[in-house]
Parts: sequence; structure tokens; C-alpha cells
Amino acid sequence: MSLIKQLWIAVIILMTIAFFSSLSISIFSAREYFEEQLHLKNIDNANSLGLTLSQLEKDPVTIELLLAAQFDTGHYQFIELVDPQGEVIQRKQQEGASEYTAPDWFIRMAPLNVDTGVALVQDGWNQYGVLRLESHTRFAHEALWSTTKELLLSFFVVAFGCGLLGTLILKVITRPLDDVVSQAEAIGGRRFITSHEPRTLEFGRVVRAMNILSERIRQMLDVEARRLEEMRFKNQHDAVTELPNREYFLNLLDAQLTRDDAAGHGSLFMVRLSHLAEINKSLGYKKTDELLCAVAELLKQITAKHPDAFSGRLNGSDFALLIPGSEDLGNISDELITALRELVKDITEDKVYLPLSACCYTKAESRGVVLMRGDNALAIAEQREDTCAEILKTSGAEEQFQSADKWREALEYALETLGVRIHTFSVKSPGGEVIHDEAMMRLELNGELRSAGYFIPWAKRLNLMPRLDLAVAAAAIDRLKSGASEHIAINLSVEAISDAGFRRQLVEQLKEVPELCYRIWLELPEKSVLNSLEAFRDFCMVIKPLGVKIGMERAGAGFSEIGELQDLGLDYIKVDSAFVRDLPDNVGNQNFVRGLATVAHSIGMLVIAEGVQTEQEIAALRDCGVDAMTGPIIG
Repeated sequence: MSLIKQLWIAVIILMTIAFFSSLSISIFSAREYFEEQLHLKNIDNANSLGLTLSQLEKDPVTIELLLAAQFDTGHYQFIELVDPQGEVIQRKQQEGASEYTAPDWFIRMAPLNVDTGVALVQDGWNQYGVLRLESHTRFAHEALWSTTKELLLSFFVVAFGCGLLGTLILKVITRPLDDVVSQAEAIGGRRFITSHEPRTLEFGRVVRAMNILSERIRQMLDVEARRLEEMRFKNQHDAVTELPNREYFLNLLDAQLTRDDAAGHGSLFMVRLSHLAEINKSLGYKKTDELLCAVAELLKQITAKHPDAFSGRLNGSDFALLIPGSEDLGNISDELITALRELVKDITEDKVYLPLSACCYTKAESRGVVLMRGDNALAIAEQREDTCAEILKTSGAEEQFQSADKWREALEYALETLGVRIHTFSVKSPGGEVIHDEAMMRLELNGELRSAGYFIPWAKRLNLMPRLDLAVAAAAIDRLKSGASEHIAINLSVEAISDAGFRRQLVEQLKEVPELCYRIWLELPEKSVLNSLEAFRDFCMVIKPLGVKIGMERAGAGFSEIGELQDLGLDYIKVDSAFVRDLPDNVGNQNFVRGLATVAHSIGMLVIAEGVQTEQEIAALRDCGVDAMTGPIIG
């Protein structure tokens, strides 16, 4: 019950008690007053009439006329004259019931008990009789009833006025309470925000305590996230160049080749610092490390220009760069060769060779096949004893459409005519309970059903992702309605959530099925979220109140920035398969996943592992405290 309602109830109760108390006092005081006045009137009228009768001749007709005149003009209940022996000489009494404006229950509740007026009537020196009279109480009761009604009305007016005034005052006083409630709800929703302290002492103490709680949790998350990031970075990156080490790079490559929504093709570039041992002797370790770091920095710069690209150091002399969705081997190779020659000139005048290989790959190929192709081309380039490139011209992708217009036409036709289809993969707890089904997008292009990785690069390029994601959401809702899934997760793109039209249409879709919202899980890649934090924040503010669960997939590498997200109330994270691959044999990844799960659980987030392939990985993930898993072996 709201404070306003409680205030009104309190006002009504207090005013009711005050009213009945005041009414009782008022009625009884007025009744005593009326009784006293009527008694005095009875005595005065009896003495006056008795004196008049004593001075008259005791003619029965005259006495009767005088009593009748007095009775008719004086509003009496009765007047009677009794002789000394008790015989009634004359009696005048009110005939029939009097018409009262006061209700009977009120008259019974407040009766007027007035003593009769008595006077002696003399006949000379002898007593003629005793005169008794009693005034009528009708007018007193009517006056008492009128006073009671006025009092009742005044109390109603005062109570209503007090209620309105109290409501206004309470709204002013409790205005800071809205911030307190919002902060409490945010903490309940795992969003640890801070609020401005109000001037009201009690509210200020509450807000101060909650702010301290939020700040402590934020600091704890920051410290733990930094510790995990340091551990992850040390375990997965080369100490000299700070590039991903061989094991981490290969795990990333595996994920790229197996993930359903990854690009269907791409380019692999490999760079080798030839004759590393001789260079170490001639330049020294410091100069050689400087050269290695310069190569690494160059690869980082190329990586930053391409979405989803990553690079790594495969061994002491070899580096690799993977660019999903791109087959621009010539231009990138030329850029790399030119930059490599320049950095060698800047560091040393000795002859240092950095041969380069470039080749394409497709998702249909295994990791070993892709790496072997790059190694073979690199061996050919190295034999030339020069900083040069060996490019394998064979296209890695089977392109159905040869231009952007053809791709647009095909994608729009599929959207408008054939519709988006979804293929689901189960996410299960270690005990086998289905947490939700993850919906993967499928489109029929030229009669073939294609996975998302095949067409998404072109859909992003043509700005069709909002339409695709909206269609997936509609298909997922239909699946929930049909009962095919109990809970369903939908992968969204950052291009979609950044589009105001998409957000509006998605909200409209969800509002049409409020009973299904709590069964819908929306997720975005961690990298996209961190690169478009404000767009993601706006999206959460719009979607979260509908009851939808929101999470991040492919999480882990950017977990150190969890402090930027903890006020959004994320429900779950999906750990990138690169951390899950060969987990039983990688103690560093085990410690990282265990720490990540601990931090996530402390703020109420569910932790799900992606890309689980073996029973050994399931056992290791269970030991690390992961709540659920998905992957080929999970089904």
C-alpha cells in the first residue's frame, strides 16, 4: 500500500476519532445547556402563571380560558392545575405526536430530561391548588440536531482539507524516496548505481548506506575483474609482444571455423622473422625484442581496421593475422610488406627479412588444413631471402552473388518471400535441464538453406541487419507460441540495437505478448557491446522493463570492463569457446573461468559455456562453477 493511501487512512481514522469525541462532548454539553434553560423556563412560566391565577376570581371558565391561552402560545408539553386533595381542576396536554425534524434515533440517543415547573395558586389566604407545567423539547432537539449536522459537515471539510494538504506535504517530503526506491529496485535487479543524498535525515542515511553498498560492490568487481584480466592476459598472451600466444590464437581460429554465425570465409596472413637466432646474435636481445614488438604493433594496427580480426604470435619467429569475411589478399599484403620494410629500416641497417604468406580459408576446412596452406606459402616466400609476399590466389569462398546489388536483391527476396528460419541448439545445465534454446538464423538463398555466417557480412554491409534481427525475433516468438521451446535466446547485432526503428518495432512485438517476455533471452557479442556501450545501454533501458533477459555471448576477453556494465542488470554471460577449448589441460583457463563464474555469480548473473565438445570439458566446466553449457556434445 502506498504512503498516500496510508496517510488518507490515518487522516480518516484520526478525524473519525476526533469527530466522535468532539461530537459527544458537544452533544452532551448542549443537552445540559438546553435542559437547564428549559428547567428555568418551566419555573419562570409556572411562577408567572401561578401568580396571575392567584389574583383572579376562581371562576372555572376564567381559569380554563387563561390556561388554554397560555398553553396555545407557550409551546408546552402539558399544563395542569391540581387542588390540595390531588384532584385535577384543569389540564391541557399536547395531543398526538409532534413533528420532529430530528430523526428518532438521535432523539433516543440524546434525550432531554427537564424537571417540571411547579407553583402554588392562592385564593386569598387559602391554598387553591398546585400548578405544574412542562415546556415542549421539540425545538431544543431540533437545535441540537442542527448543531450536530453543522459539526459533522465541518469535520468532513476539515478532514478532506487535511488529507489534501497532507498529500501535498507528503509528496514533497517523500520526493527523495523515489530515488531511494529506484536505487533499491536497481540493486534488486543487479544494477549497483549510486544516488544523490537527499536532505531529509532518515532518507539521507538510507541512501548513504545504499551508495556505500553499491560502491563497495563496484570496487570489488573492478578489483576482481582486473585480477582476472591480468591472469587471463598472462596466460593467453605472449610476454614480449603482448599478442595472443599460439594456444589462444589456435582456439580463436577453431571458434571462427566452427561458430555458426562466424563469417563463412576469410584471409590468413603469416609473417616470419627469418634467421631469428642469427639476428639475436648480431642485434642483441633488446634490439631483437624491439623488432618483434614493432611487427606485433603493425599487426595490431591492421587488426583494428577489420571487425572480428585477430592476430597472434605462433612461435619465436612466426606471426599470424586472421581477417574473417575478407579476401582482399593483394591490398593487405602490399600494405603489410611496405610497413614491414619501413620498420626494419627504422630499427637496424642489417639485412633482416620478413617474408609474408597470404591465403584464403572457408569454414568447411579444418584448422590443420588452413595452417598448412599458410605454412607452405610462407616456406616459399622465405626461400627468396627477402621481405616479400607469397599469395595463394585460390578463392576460399563460393560466392553465389557477384555484386552488392545481387546480394541485396537476394537477401530482400528471402526476407519478404521465404522468410527467416531458425535452427535451435539447446543450452543445458550440468544436470541435463534445458535452460533455453539458442536460435540461429537461416536464410534460403538460391534454393539452399544458408547459415548466418554465409550472408551476415553482406547483410551488415547493406544495412539489413535490423530487418533480419526483427524477423528472427518474430520467428522466435512464434516458436514460443507453438510450444516448440520453453525459453529461447535470440542473437542480436549491434547494428540492430543502434537503430531506433528496430528498437521501437521490437518493443511493439514484445508488448503484444507480455506473457512470453520472461521466456525470451536477448544476447549480443561482448566485443560489440563494449564497442557500442551507449547504444547497448539505451537498448537495455528500453527492453529490460518488459521482463526480457539480456546477456552477452562470446564473453571473456573484455571481462575487465565489466564495471562499465554492472549497472545494466545483465542476466547472463556466455563464455567464449576459445576459453573452453581443451580446458581440462589448460590450468590458466580453468582459473580464469572459475574466477569469472565467481564474479558473475556475486552479481546474480548466470554463466554459460559455449562450444563444449567433450565429456572432459563438461567435467572441467562443472568444477569451475559454470551454470550451463552449449556445444556439439550438448545437443
